Amino acid sequence: MSEALPGNPGPTLQRIYDELEPAERESVVIRLLDGSSAERLALVLRKHGHRVSASTIRTYRRSLTEV
Repeated sequence: MSEALPGNPGPTLQRIYDELEPAERESVVIRLLDGSSAERLALVLRKHGHRVSASTIRTYRRSLTEV
């Protein structure tokens, strides 16, 4: 298992992250944290065989801002 994502990701995002190669992980983390469209990120991940919804991505992002 790889290093965890920042914050408290759900099991879906953590699983996807764990399955990625290191260079892909960096790119996904940047997109998760930079405010890119959740729909677009979900679409790209699904095209590469990783089932995730935009809702899951938005929920994760909200969890990063909660205190």
